[in-house]
Amino acid sequence: MQKLPYTAFVAIASCGLASAATTLTPSDIHGGVTTNTSFANGDVTLTPSIGGAPATFGGNANFLGIPGGSNNNAFDDSDTDATNDNGEELTMVFAPTVGLTQIAYNFARADGGASDGVFISGFNSDPGVTFSVSDASLFAVWDGVDTVRLNLPGALFSTATVISFDPAASAGETLLLTISDTTQAGAQLPIGSITYDTIPEPSSMALLAFGGLALLRRRR
Repeated sequence: MQKLPYTAFVAIASCGLASAATTLTPSDIHGGVTTNTSFANGDVTLTPSIGGAPATFGGNANFLGIPGGSNNNAFDDSDTDATNDNGEELTMVFAPTVGLTQIAYNFARADGGASDGVFISGFNSDPGVTFSVSDASLFAVWDGVDTVRLNLPGALFSTATVISFDPAASAGETLLLTISDTTQAGAQLPIGSITYDTIPEPSSMALLAFGGLALLRRRR
């Protein structure tokens, strides 16, 4: 009986553990209406708010946001006062087995000092943020606790960008996305899509490692 090489075993086992990422478009989330106060599908719950108060999603098919403020099709802060509780927010609650992998956006601007930008809090570790567009003024700062600050420059206002995250950093967590810019009125983040993926369970990863080790020992 021919024995499979160790690399072949790992490839086959990995395919069994692999999962397809799920991408939610604005239409998936709000259904084309402006009266929805939340979205839930068993994997993730998305809830809009303004200064902590309940709000509704806009009905734009291309960009997710909250009606009002400076842009009906974005999450925004219409002024430069970070203390007046009129900033628009998005809460994302993930099931224990899934986590955030990507946020796509366009026509965004939120930059400035350390208190300015798009903030996402609630991570259990550094999500290792990367961007699909390379620019010195486009960057992320991890605070070492639970929050990432995204510096989204107005110079890239019309550039489509995808922000990528390590899903393990948000699996089973509640994330809060807020926006603030004390240097310009109308800081905004129009979201084109939200993507999440399944996190392999520890037992599955242990089984893969055990099986690989056993096969390797048999070959020796």
